[in-house]
Amino acid sequence: MSAEILHFVPVSEAPNRIRELRSQTNPRLSQEALGQMIGVSKVTISDLERGEMALTVDYMRRIADALRVTPADLLSHRDNPDALNLDERHLVEQLRQATPEQREQLQKVADVIAPRPSSATIETFGTRKRA
Repeated sequence: MSAEILHFVPVSEAPNRIRELRSQTNPRLSQEALGQMIGVSKVTISDLERGEMALTVDYMRRIADALRVTPADLLSHRDNPDALNLDERHLVEQLRQATPEQREQLQKVADVIAPRPSSATIETFGTRKRA
């Protein structure tokens, strides 16, 4: 069995999304309130947000739990460009809960807002053809 060594960039070069996610809570959560929720001071939250203090796995878990997000959500989009923001995640959850009829209506709206590329595939009689 081999161990893989993970190399992380300095915290100051990989900004986190704590401030962004904290400000998206309803009502907006202050640094002091978040600190009280996870058992640290306002100064600690400020330092974590600014990258002045290392965002450890323990802090990530505690903050993510308080903000009701996943620890991975705290990483910057630069670190994970495929990550969904909170609004996108909410839309995905709504889509998952939609009935087939509602999904069809949503697809029609989405096609008007952002039409599919002309090279999209079309299924015809069980075979795929290019449009």
